Amino acid sequence: MLALLKLFDGLFLGWGIGANNAGNMFGTAVGTGAVKYRTAVVCVAVFVLVGSILEGYKLYDGYKFDKSGEFKVSFTQAAVATTAGAASIMVQTYFGIPTSTTQNAIGGVMGISILSMGMAGISWTKLLYWLVSWIILPIASAAVSYAGVRGLGWVVQRTVKRVAVLNTIYKIGLLVFGCYGAYAMGANNVVVTTGPFYQAGFFGDPSRAHAIWAATLGGVAMAVGALTYGGNVIRTVGKDITALDPFSALIAVLTHSLVVHFFTQLAIPVSSSQAIVGAVAGVGLVRGVSTVNARKLWAIFSAWFLSPVVAALLAIGIALALGIR
Repeated sequence: MLALLKLFDGLFLGWGIGANNAGNMFGTAVGTGAVKYRTAVVCVAVFVLVGSILEGYKLYDGYKFDKSGEFKVSFTQAAVATTAGAASIMVQTYFGIPTSTTQNAIGGVMGISILSMGMAGISWTKLLYWLVSWIILPIASAAVSYAGVRGLGWVVQRTVKRVAVLNTIYKIGLLVFGCYGAYAMGANNVVVTTGPFYQAGFFGDPSRAHAIWAATLGGVAMAVGALTYGGNVIRTVGKDITALDPFSALIAVLTHSLVVHFFTQLAIPVSSSQAIVGAVAGVGLVRGVSTVNARKLWAIFSAWFLSPVVAALLAIGIALALGIR
């Protein structure tokens, strides 16, 4: 029973990820009126679970930061790490900021790892590799979405002449690619919910079957989060960064989905929020820098840099307060 109570922290983190990241897949679609809010959250819930089950297991064995590869977290340490990540996420979700849930969660794990092993025991090479990926991610998303609007926009304008047909294509595309985005998020992000508990042996000795079970449980938590509390960030992504027409929204969500899924194949947990914000900014740049809400972007970027540090410090503080090493 005590172990199950500790696992609740990871599931709460999964709930926060689902709530915060629901806007990443359908914020643009809802913001343009192409997809209804209720339809969006149901689609996110279903496909984030499917992605977690089918591909989420790929990241579980690599979700650790010790240099030797032999350090094993305890159930209590896993609970502290996920609690710190969840607390940091929920504050930013409340204010409608599409924070990097992945970086918050990893910050909590890093805090516990540093406290237990010391700075010398951490694999800083691996962390640097992930950090570079996180920096590249929004830049790549912006570049791909900018090119997509320029290139595909030219093709669409010359092949589809009827407005009604074009609108139908946009609506179907936003729905399909939004579902794909939810699938990609589930596959990539679920590891941060139950990954620490998998490493602690909660689901049994490390194996593909146990990783799938861990990913399924985390996926359920993420699905519930999307269904119950996804509204604030959907509005931020859909309207507050830059005004989007249906075509731009379609390119943004497609870019997000492709980029996140790409990093999943590399077994690197990345931020779904960074991918969609970069993509939305990229389509906004097509119409000029003045159309992008620089103040909103600056607030989001600041949260990205601060959130893992805050989560790590929270984890260290909670562990020290409870006498956990």
